[in-house]
Amino acid sequence: MKRERYFQDELRKMFVSYAVIPVFVFTLVCGVIFMAAFLYGRLSITRRQNHLVAQELTRVLTGYQDGLKELSAIPGLLEADSGEVSGEASRSRIAGIQQQIYEIVYRLQNEIGYEAEFHVLDQNGNEIGYEVGTGDSRNVHKQQDYGTAVDALGRAGASSWGMFTAMDQKPGCPVIQLKNGWKSQAGILAIGTAVENGYLVFTIPARQMQPLLDQLDTQTVVCDAFGWVYFSNASQFLTGNNQVRTALDEAGHWLSDDGQLYLTMKQSVEPGGFLVYSVANIQNIVISLSIAGLMIITALLGMCLWLVMVSGKVTEKKTEDFYKILDVLEQVKGGNLGTAISIHSENEFQIIADACNEMISGLREQMENNRKMAILVATAQNKQLESQFNPHFLYNTLENIRYMCKLEPATAERMVFNLSGLLRYSLNGGEAEVTLREDLEHLENYLSILRYRFGKRFTCITDVEPEVLACRIPKLVFQPMIENSVKYGFGRQENLRVELKAYRYEDRLIMICRDDGVGMSQQNLSSLTRLLEQEENTSRHSGLYNIHRRIQILYGRLYGVEIRSLEGHGTTLIVTIPAHGEENHAADFDCGG
Repeated sequence: MKRERYFQDELRKMFVSYAVIPVFVFTLVCGVIFMAAFLYGRLSITRRQNHLVAQELTRVLTGYQDGLKELSAIPGLLEADSGEVSGEASRSRIAGIQQQIYEIVYRLQNEIGYEAEFHVLDQNGNEIGYEVGTGDSRNVHKQQDYGTAVDALGRAGASSWGMFTAMDQKPGCPVIQLKNGWKSQAGILAIGTAVENGYLVFTIPARQMQPLLDQLDTQTVVCDAFGWVYFSNASQFLTGNNQVRTALDEAGHWLSDDGQLYLTMKQSVEPGGFLVYSVANIQNIVISLSIAGLMIITALLGMCLWLVMVSGKVTEKKTEDFYKILDVLEQVKGGNLGTAISIHSENEFQIIADACNEMISGLREQMENNRKMAILVATAQNKQLESQFNPHFLYNTLENIRYMCKLEPATAERMVFNLSGLLRYSLNGGEAEVTLREDLEHLENYLSILRYRFGKRFTCITDVEPEVLACRIPKLVFQPMIENSVKYGFGRQENLRVELKAYRYEDRLIMICRDDGVGMSQQNLSSLTRLLEQEENTSRHSGLYNIHRRIQILYGRLYGVEIRSLEGHGTTLIVTIPAHGEENHAADFDCGG
């Protein structure tokens, strides 16, 4: 049968797991990190430019709002109606107002960088006559044609939702609205406020924001809260009505549209409630990175497949000596210590082989010595346990003999005879095992002594199946069991009844000693059970421990003594050993088999 070469397979798997796969995974991770870093960088640029547009728009709106507050503080600004202005003094005052307006507007345009037209309107929305704007419109003149910017504002009172209504609802507070948003690239941003007797309005056409778009390399859309576009350089994201498409408005950081992939960024602008969208097309970048990634993965897969195929041959050659060593070690494991390893590779495996050969030789010699030593130790330990007799029993027996010598010399003589027979049997250095019949015969010496001591108070009944009398058992098994019953069973009760029973169950011999004594508490029972499992006896319960230890020395840890007891209901000792007869007289003693 061909033996599985697990080490070779494991070595191959280890090479694949710790070399090929990590390289493959590392390359993939690096590729993913590079792609993620590249896309994150592009996203950061888009975010930065989106923030730039929002910041610029906020600066423009805030700047012109502050300008409105400054202009509204000019006294007599709305008193210069064309039909009422007369006299040199009035014209001089109007010229002074015009100069203040010009200075404030010119300064604002220079500071903000985006020019706006300034309008002074009466309560009906008519131009009063001041206009300061771009180009040659710096002179104050009567505006007969209100022009596109003023027309876009509508007329005061024309509707309830126009800019004039919004300004009337919040007098003194700037109002920002987008006008003509439905016209592509013709939107006008109006910033106005209602003052006493009229309105002040700045208008910024969409074309004024073109320099901002020229600074960007992303597509940008700026719209109001209703989606009407103020200015933009991304017409593909606008509807025919010059509103932002729903796809862009609902997109997160990614947008797939018309077969293209975009990075998107959205930010709101306060004041005004405007929205700034920044869009970067990354379709070509993703395609390029994907093609490069596929090429790298293909190359890595090819390299990994080649390495996996080569690793099989390499590991097979490198593990040849290892399996020679393993073959010999398996033979040693099976008990064959007469084998040796033959390797001539002049590498580390040869050193291991020489060491193993030396170890096998030493192990062979050591095992033989250990076998002899184990026999001697087990024999000595068993003899020592056999020879241990309870000193309390001897003391009590000798005391009884001493009294009997005076009262009943004949009884004392029989007690001495029984004690001497028991001691002779205990100290006999013969075989470690005797038949059950022989042990019961010598047990009578012990039972006779107990009857002399306790008289009718002690009763012992023996119930042994005849077919187990030929079974071999360790010497002095029943004596310590009865001694334990006598020592702990009487207690304060007057009489004690002990029953001995032996029978065969399958391939085991069961010996039971049961008494009707006072029993043991659960605590004492647990302590005694733990004692039997210890390697050394550290308590005064030597009899049961000696039986248990001798049985395990002779037959193994599957056999021994079991204790069952219930306080007030007596104690039961169960000894279990393998059932076997005399080895040299199997025909005469079959032990019930």
